[in-house]
Amino acid sequence: MDIVNDTGKIGKQDKIGLTRFLQEYILVHMSKRFVRQSEQRRDEDAHMSRLRLPAPMVERAFRLLDLLSLAEEGMTLSELSRQLSMSKGSMHGLLKTLEACGIVEQTDEKLYVAGPYLFDLAQRFARGPGLRRLVLPAMQRLAEATGETVILGREETIGVRINECVRAENEHLHISARPGTIVHFLAGATGRVVLASWSPERRESFLRSQPLPTFTRRSISDPERWLREVAETERTGVGIDYEEYLTGVNAVAAPITGPGRNLVALLWIVGFASRFDRVRVIEASRLLSAEVQAISRALGGA
Repeated sequence: MDIVNDTGKIGKQDKIGLTRFLQEYILVHMSKRFVRQSEQRRDEDAHMSRLRLPAPMVERAFRLLDLLSLAEEGMTLSELSRQLSMSKGSMHGLLKTLEACGIVEQTDEKLYVAGPYLFDLAQRFARGPGLRRLVLPAMQRLAEATGETVILGREETIGVRINECVRAENEHLHISARPGTIVHFLAGATGRVVLASWSPERRESFLRSQPLPTFTRRSISDPERWLREVAETERTGVGIDYEEYLTGVNAVAAPITGPGRNLVALLWIVGFASRFDRVRVIEASRLLSAEVQAISRALGGA
């Protein structure tokens, strides 16, 4: 069985990303458990004996997942046993354990492939603490480099919800954004990024099914022009607006993608047009692109 999502089958690079997620996810939780137990036990010898993990089997499980992530069609029990220098009996036991957890599964052709739980686990990591841990340092770098406000948000059914906001520490006035605030789907730069993640049919239906809002005199109210702008964002990887959502404010946004190249979050930079002019917006777009690409790669996306 193939793992699929709205964008289709997950390819080799996505599977590699999923494997990396599982490794980090398990190691992080092992570390947390280790810390909790170490605080409860005072006897060092007893402590070490009770916390000793079956490291060889854990290592083999990760090596097995590495192999499966590189095998488009899956691998047989014999192939996995040979590659990992394990007996068929031991390999069968390991596979059954992972299969019971949904981490691997067996196809009708008796081939073992990455299972659906691996994908689900990666998605949860990408949308949870793993995302924040990766994004906050990037936001701080961008705020320092551009001197402007950097915002992290996620697409919801009613718009884009702001999750984090980092402002540059300098003497200038800055745009402020309160976490929890909802930004309209068609809010200039972020709207371009959200719609670029949709299928062409969905974005066209959305833009033609309702009157387009006019936030400022620069807002785009023509569906055809909106579609062209979204296509350009899809091509370049960034969405830019000059005072389309807020008068006197320019913005540039970019997508953070996760497993399956699904949109996980948006990162954008906003500033007053008097200082954050077209030249600085273009410069900021290059920095932003580099940061979101690195984050997306770490999350198993782009």
